[in-house]
Amino acid sequence: MKCELIFVGKTSEKYLKEGIEIYISRLRHYLNVSVSYIQASQAADTSRGREEESERIIRTIKPRDLIILLDEKGRELDSVQFAEQMQKWMSRGFARILFIAGGAYGFTDELRSKADFILSASKFTFTHQMVRLIIAEQLYRAMTIIRNESYHHS
Repeated sequence: MKCELIFVGKTSEKYLKEGIEIYISRLRHYLNVSVSYIQASQAADTSRGREEESERIIRTIKPRDLIILLDEKGRELDSVQFAEQMQKWMSRGFARILFIAGGAYGFTDELRSKADFILSASKFTFTHQMVRLIIAEQLYRAMTIIRNESYHHS
């Protein structure tokens, strides 16, 4: 099983890039993980930008993928609950688990309807680029919880 993080647009902040790279590197000890980037829309109109980006994301989805959208309106889980959920997802035989962090425009209803799970990182609102680092760290934390390793302290 492969875990793929799909991000709309490049990560522009150096500190975020470095943090994401650190956690992706650590995650490779546990998972076949990769990061891919979808071209961000240049549309001035919000709804047009949302349509373009969501359509580009939809084109990357394959039939045996588990689709998890990262969205502020999603379900909140604490780190232990997220680890338990990851363990369930990993045992279900999907080809890939996709964690999709959209751009500033968000997602269309069509893409939302294809999601198996919509996950919120927090009640706080983060930039779409900061969420990338948060999900990378939480995936790493989940793997250490699953393996009963000492990274997470509760």
